[in-house]
Amino acid sequence: MSTESLLESMLNHDRFHNQDSMVSGNAQRAVDNGFYSLSDKQKAVLAPFLKQPCDGVTNPGGHHNHCPVTLEDEDLESAIENEMYYGGLLCPACVDEKERYTAEWEKIQRE
Repeated sequence: MSTESLLESMLNHDRFHNQDSMVSGNAQRAVDNGFYSLSDKQKAVLAPFLKQPCDGVTNPGGHHNHCPVTLEDEDLESAIENEMYYGGLLCPACVDEKERYTAEWEKIQRE
């Protein structure tokens, strides 16, 4: 996955909806022409969006793990693609944790 692929996912999932149109315009330009075709100023506009904090997960007892991971590159793109399914932007470790809680809950319900 590339920066262009990440930006395309962000555009497809409307991650820039509350931003100035310049942001989505720069993202689309990067997708169409390559991230490195952007000027330093255009890259600087997009830079804050290329890293996002993991939302973390809450265990069945209500304790939030306050995950310290900053998502970027492939992990951020995957988190964006799966945000609706998991209910937030999650790093791979938090996805595993959430899946484990789900599996444990399903096992309890079957008993």
